[in-house]
Amino acid sequence: MNHDRFTRLSLAVILAAFAATATPVLAQDQDDDECWTRCRDRKGWLVGFNAGVGGGGLSFDHQGRNISEEENNGAFGGLRVGYAFSNSFAVTLEMMGFGNGDDEDEEWGLGAGLISVTWWPDGSGFFVRTGIGGGGGEIFVHESGETVEAEDKGAVLFGIGYEWQLTKKFALGVAVDAVGFDLDGATGFDDDTAGFGGLSAQFNWYL
Repeated sequence: MNHDRFTRLSLAVILAAFAATATPVLAQDQDDDECWTRCRDRKGWLVGFNAGVGGGGLSFDHQGRNISEEENNGAFGGLRVGYAFSNSFAVTLEMMGFGNGDDEDEEWGLGAGLISVTWWPDGSGFFVRTGIGGGGGEIFVHESGETVEAEDKGAVLFGIGYEWQLTKKFALGVAVDAVGFDLDGATGFDDDTAGFGGLSAQFNWYL
């Protein structure tokens, strides 16, 4: 698929998701949730997902020089389930992935499962999250012309974002996340690492 077309399609999906979710929520009677714009009630179980656009990257040393290769304009997404101990702190299991939408000869597909901590510093909408876990996938290496399969590689997550509390139990937001892998020689080169990241719409339900 053409990269520009794929990016436009992905952005259209994000905007449609925002509109489809926000419209019925904003239309509800505010008296049913009298402090819906001010009060938050995150404490308890939570589930959510992200959908957006992203890119991937690969770095390694070869013959004394550091080489970086990038694959952009792909689909980025994530799922989460966990528990919020307060309005400021939650622990979740995150599943995140990236695919580049290219032809099969230069395909990228990376995914990770991570234990994540999310922190809302003042209990409002701004948040930071970090996590650790593992994963892998398929990476096309231009230097060698081969697709590398990586399995059970260590991964770390870092993300920031902001969510708007549309009701006491539902929040719609935007997030930027990045996941990095230590490939540990998977490409055949030295000091190889890979990663992916994305800009996405975020949907969280606090149960």
